[in-house]
Amino acid sequence: MLRPRPWFMNGLKLRYLLADLGPVRGKVLDLGCGAGSVAKAVKRERPDLDVAACDVSRSALAIAEASPEGVAFRAAEAEKLPYADGEFDVVWIFDVLEHVEKPELVLREVARVLRPGGRFHIVLPLEGQPWTLYRFIGCGTRWTAKVRHGGHIQVFSAERFSGLAAFCGLPVTATRWSYHFVLQVLDILYFTWLDWRGPVSGSVEDMAAAREGIVGSLMRAVSMTVATLAWGEATLLADLPGGCGHFTCTRAQSSEAAQATRSLSPRSNGIRGSQPSSFLALETSLT
Repeated sequence: MLRPRPWFMNGLKLRYLLADLGPVRGKVLDLGCGAGSVAKAVKRERPDLDVAACDVSRSALAIAEASPEGVAFRAAEAEKLPYADGEFDVVWIFDVLEHVEKPELVLREVARVLRPGGRFHIVLPLEGQPWTLYRFIGCGTRWTAKVRHGGHIQVFSAERFSGLAAFCGLPVTATRWSYHFVLQVLDILYFTWLDWRGPVSGSVEDMAAAREGIVGSLMRAVSMTVATLAWGEATLLADLPGGCGHFTCTRAQSSEAAQATRSLSPRSNGIRGSQPSSFLALETSLT
């Protein structure tokens, strides 16, 4: 059960999202919800919100709907959402945009279903961010393990995402950072290990949860320790760009969105020749 606490691997992501949800009242959407852990956590922390969630994976939704906990789950494609214009006060995406072939189509749909002035919160790996280990080793070009095993077919920097978001009528208004060093090192080591070992099913946390006995207990303890160290590192280095961005965007008014579309053009940093299987974040990594 996910909580906004240091010992949960996604605890920091949830904490930042809840901070953006602080003043919000109304209807919110988790786009690319997977098995629904984040949507359910938001509903537990903010029972006053009307929480909806969607994903293209029916197997993931089956897990989510087995115990919905007050969340309205629905099957949907990110590029064609089955919701009305301006239906939501907040939309969020965790670790999804790097998996899709045309991220601008997803962002335009987010802008469509958000009310004018509504908030968009996105957690995005920044494997093209200057001064990161990912950029140093050439993630997506010289080092391709994460493309092959994690399905990251888009390589983002904060600059690339900000330009694309503004082009789609979702200008960035605030940025938080994580993955400064500890998780970058572990992430690179993990995917390099997968190159040697071969693919695995599920995330590190899934494997730790499923393992029984002393080995399982040790794996869970290590996972909690790593999550706590990463939380502390992100807190200490809050103003320093890292390998993951937590962006807050505001849905522009119609005239502002039209002006942004005329003045900007999206820059493609997609990795050619790779096709995503879905917009569900294929979480075989620490991200």
